[in-house]
Amino acid sequence: MKRILFMMTLMLFLIAATSLAGFGQGTTSSSLTGTVMDASGGVVPGAEVTVKNNSTGEEHKTLSAENGHFAVPALYAGTYTVTITASGFKQIILNDVRLVAASPRDITVTLQVGGSSETITVEAGAALVQTQSATITTTLEVRQISQLPLQARNVIYYLMQLPGVSSAATAGPRNSTINGMPPTAYNITIDGLNTQDNLLKDSDGFFSYIYPTMDAIQEVTISTATPGAESAGQGAVQIKFVTRSGTNEYHGSIYEYHRNPALNSNYWFNNRDQNAIQDAFPHARCGVGDVAWDPETCHAPRDRVLFNQFGGRVGGPISIPGLFNGKDKAFFFVNMENFRLPNQISRTRTIANPVSQAGTFQYLVGSTVRTVDLYALAAANGQTSTPDPTIAKLLNDIRASTSQAGGITQQSNPNLQIYTFANYGIQKRYYPTVRFDFNLTSKHRLESTWNY
Repeated sequence: MKRILFMMTLMLFLIAATSLAGFGQGTTSSSLTGTVMDASGGVVPGAEVTVKNNSTGEEHKTLSAENGHFAVPALYAGTYTVTITASGFKQIILNDVRLVAASPRDITVTLQVGGSSETITVEAGAALVQTQSATITTTLEVRQISQLPLQARNVIYYLMQLPGVSSAATAGPRNSTINGMPPTAYNITIDGLNTQDNLLKDSDGFFSYIYPTMDAIQEVTISTATPGAESAGQGAVQIKFVTRSGTNEYHGSIYEYHRNPALNSNYWFNNRDQNAIQDAFPHARCGVGDVAWDPETCHAPRDRVLFNQFGGRVGGPISIPGLFNGKDKAFFFVNMENFRLPNQISRTRTIANPVSQAGTFQYLVGSTVRTVDLYALAAANGQTSTPDPTIAKLLNDIRASTSQAGGITQQSNPNLQIYTFANYGIQKRYYPTVRFDFNLTSKHRLESTWNY
C-alpha cells in the first residue's frame, strides 16, 4: 500500500514536470569529473567513486575508466562528500566538495598504497578547477546575498552589484546592462526554465517575470562569456537561478519588514521646504500669531510611507507517520512572501461652482461679477428649462464627493473651482514558491517547482 501511494504521487509530479519540459532553456545541474591516480602518477582504473549529497543523502556511484577518468553528471547544486575506494589502496574521502549551477568541476585524486580499511580524509573541501570549458561565471550563494545591504528582496537587484553591470544612478535592473551588451543578449532562467521578459524592449532584457525572492533562491550563477551547449544558445549572458530545496532536516524561517513614518525622522527636504505645524494646533503655523516656536512640537508634516513585507519558508523530508518516510528519498520546500504598500497621491480636479451648477452663469465685466439665470432665460424663450437627469445626477455626485477630506479653491473663472484631495491606494503582491524533489534511483531524480 505504501509503495502504491508513493508511486501514484510520483506519477502526478512526473506528469506536471513533463508538461513543462518543452519550455526548458538551459540546465541548473552540474557535473563532477576527475582522474584517479597513484603516488607515482599512474592512473588507477576500476576505482569505485561515490558522490553523496550532504543535504539530501542522495548517492551516485561510478567506476574510473581505463585511463583513470570518471564522470558523474546531472548533480544538483550543493555540497557533496566524495569517497574513492580501490583495491590495494587506502580509502580517500573528500569533504565539502562544492558544486554550483551549470558549472562542471574537475578534481584529481591521488591514492596511497594501503589497506582499504584505512581512510584518508581531506577536510575543507577539494580544490575544484573548472577545466572543461572557457565559460566565465560568477556565483552568489544565498548567504552572500542576505548580507548585502539593499532594500529589495528581489535577487536580481543584487546582481547589479557584480563587476561588469552598469546602471544609472537611480535605475533598476531593467535599465542595467552587463558588459555593455543589449537586452537581447541576456537569458534568465529559474531551474532551467526561461522567465525573462522575452518581448525584449529597449531596456527589459534584464528582468524576470517570476520574482526571485531571497528566501526562495539557493544561488544564482552568471556566465558572461562563452556559454556552453546546455544554455541552448539563448544569450551571451546566462543568469541561472536555482530554487531552494528541502533536505533531510526540517528548516524554516519567518520575517517581517516594517516601515512607518512614526518610527523615522522626517526627510531633510521636508523640513527645508515645508512650513512646520504645531501638534497641539493642527491648523496653526508655528511662530505665527500667538503660537510660539517650539522645536519639540513644531515640525514639518511627514510623508505617509507605510510598508509591510512579511513571509516565511519551510522545507524538509516528506514524511507521513506510519506510512512513508521520505528521508534520503522525497523532499519539499515552500516559501510565501507578501508585499503591502499603502500609498496616497495628491490629485486635483476641476469642478463646477455650486452657483453655476444650479443654472446661474457667472461672467466678468471688468472686475464685476455678473450673473444670468440660464434656466429662466430658456423658459422665457419656450425652451427646455430643466437639467438633463443623468447630467444633474453626475454633477450632484461630484459635488457630494467634495464633502470628504480635501480642499476647494476658486479659479479666476467664476464658474469653476479646483478640488484637491488625497487619492489612497495599496499595492498587494504575493510571491509563493513550492518545490518537490524525489530521488527515484541512484541515476534518476525528479524535480518539480511552482511559482506564482
